[in-house]
Amino acid sequence: MHLTVNGRIARGAFARTMHHVHDLAMNLRRIREAKGLNQRDLAEMVGVDQSTIQRAEKMASTAKLATYQRCADVLGVTLSDLFAEDRSPVEAALLAAFRQVPESKQGKVFDLLELAREENPKTASGKDQADGR
Repeated sequence: MHLTVNGRIARGAFARTMHHVHDLAMNLRRIREAKGLNQRDLAEMVGVDQSTIQRAEKMASTAKLATYQRCADVLGVTLSDLFAEDRSPVEAALLAAFRQVPESKQGKVFDLLELAREENPKTASGKDQADGR
């Protein structure tokens, strides 16, 4: 069965959803700035006006999913990275580096991280198990 979607309704639903996502975090601006780009630079790379980037960063109801996807592509991140909860700079760099490792070697990288974690075990509360707490 094929469903037909009214474009205006879909955009409105996306805008309402995006309002809630904004409460978590909108990382487009942070990622853009981390890459040393201003809004005009990113707009040029994406092929849109600067005002389009400005609206996207402010989560305006008129912002389009296609704009976010093109921004993600240009910035070398995933669409979910733009809407994910904030990561520390170290976490973001680690994730970016991990994604550049060939898939055949990612398991080995993960094993190294597990080994490092085992050398400094933490409980769910974040306290060292050696503390005895």
